[in-house]
Order: sequence, then C-alpha cells, then structure tokens
Amino acid sequence: MKKNLFVLVAAFMFLLASCGSKPTLSQWVESDEVAAVEEEINAAYADAGLGLSVKFSADGEDVLVFSCIYEEYQILAGSNQSEIDAAFADELNSLGMSTNMSSIFEECEEATGITLKCIRVQCVNVDGTVMYSQDYVNTK
Repeated sequence: MKKNLFVLVAAFMFLLASCGSKPTLSQWVESDEVAAVEEEINAAYADAGLGLSVKFSADGEDVLVFSCIYEEYQILAGSNQSEIDAAFADELNSLGMSTNMSSIFEECEEATGITLKCIRVQCVNVDGTVMYSQDYVNTK
C-alpha cells in the first residue's frame, strides 16, 4: 500500500501542475486529463499486480476524494470497525500522508482557484463499501 499511495500522490501532483484553466473541482475531476491520469495509474497498478485501482472524485466543490478500490473482496471478518480504522490510520500515518497533503492543497488551489476544505482518502472494497475514510483538513 505504501507504493500505491506514493504513486497516487505523485501522479496527482503532475496532473495539477499540467492544468491550464481554472475549472470547478467537479469539472476538473470529470475532465479527460484526470481520466488519463486514472488510466495511467490503474495500468501501472495492473502491471505491478497490486490489485488496486484509483478514482478521483469531488464531494461538493471543496473536498477532493482519492478512492483506492480493491479488485478482490477484502475479508474483514473478526475485526470491528475500530480495529479496521486503527489499521488503516496507522498505515496512512506511516506513509507520512499528512506531510504530503499540504503541497496538494496548494497545487489544487493554484490549478483550480479553489481552496479545498479537505482531501479525503478512502479505501474501498470491490463491492463499493468504504472500509476506511480519512479526511486531511486544510489548515490554511
């Protein structure tokens, strides 16, 4: 999962840097540019056999969502939601995600003119169930 999130953040930073106009967040995540980055990331994940795909979306006009979608059903039986949350939170914290988020907030505002309220990272099971979600709040 560490490699997955770093690839995701790097690709997202590249995408933001390449944007020329200032669309709304919803328009931007539905753009051909974002679709191309999703395809590129997903192809790399498939080649590496990671069993994940990604999807960018917007929750309103001030929340950017990264969904990491598992291709095989993740069995969480025997774990309660607190244990699941703790495991994913530890994993994201070990990646230093909170330190990477500040630059994504800045890049997004520069590319779209929108000040994000937060960036939401979701881990989604193959059936569409969100197993974990963490919001990284913009502190500026």
